[in-house]
Amino acid sequence: MFRDELSLSLGIISVISWSVAEIPQIMTNYSNKSIEGVSIAFLTTWMLGDIFNVVGCLMEPASLPVQFYTAVLYTLATLVLYVQSIYYGHIYPRLMKNRRNHHHVVDVEQPLLHEEAKRPSTKSMLCVVSVFLFLGTFNLLSGSRSMDLREKDRVFAVGGARKLLEVSSGNLGESSDIGMWLGWAMAAIYMGGRLPQICMNIRRGHVEGLNPLMFFFAFVGNVTYVASILVNSVEWSKIEPNLPWLVDSGGCAVLDFLILLQFFYFGCRKVEKDSDKKKHEEAV
Repeated sequence: MFRDELSLSLGIISVISWSVAEIPQIMTNYSNKSIEGVSIAFLTTWMLGDIFNVVGCLMEPASLPVQFYTAVLYTLATLVLYVQSIYYGHIYPRLMKNRRNHHHVVDVEQPLLHEEAKRPSTKSMLCVVSVFLFLGTFNLLSGSRSMDLREKDRVFAVGGARKLLEVSSGNLGESSDIGMWLGWAMAAIYMGGRLPQICMNIRRGHVEGLNPLMFFFAFVGNVTYVASILVNSVEWSKIEPNLPWLVDSGGCAVLDFLILLQFFYFGCRKVEKDSDKKKHEEAV
């Protein structure tokens, strides 16, 4: 009983973390009017993984409706990031260029209005976060209540994390085979997507434009998801149906931690450079 409650609690933390993971980056992009810090390959693979997620929920009869709706919301959040990459990467610069060409006289009030518009509304952000938190928590609670009404040999494979598929350990039929195949596909996609971002950070030598909270929440979501399954049972018969998602979440947690280490490393290096520059200026 205690294990079930602990597993559910960890699962809720996982879903909550994933529900708000992309919001800090969305707000950072809006504030900077740029998305140059985010790898397009990373966003593309994340979007593909979310699409697999939605398709898997549709094809897996065991999936709950609320799981499908939450998967759709995750996809929409990633879509917002993708649209931002297109808008701030191609459309916004052209708009600014045309505006500068057609407005030679700049109104004094315009910069003030622009700065005010750049600041994301705290109330709006809290509303968005609240909606995602509610839906994420409702997803886990609905899944746990539904489990009590089903057969005891059914495994709630992915009630948490970003992957929302569900597999039955007692009746691994055709639909479950499809679910497992999609699970391994998503594992490859989600883990592979981190690599371009890590390489991009190394190539640039900094992490400007990235919000560390996105990767922190992703790390917490993945770790608590793995823990929620292992706490419930360490028997191979229970772990096997969840193996694709365990490998996925565990691998992504390691890669997310590496990205967080990059924030620490490049942050320390920037402080050292600024300190050396200041000493040089004082010496001159």
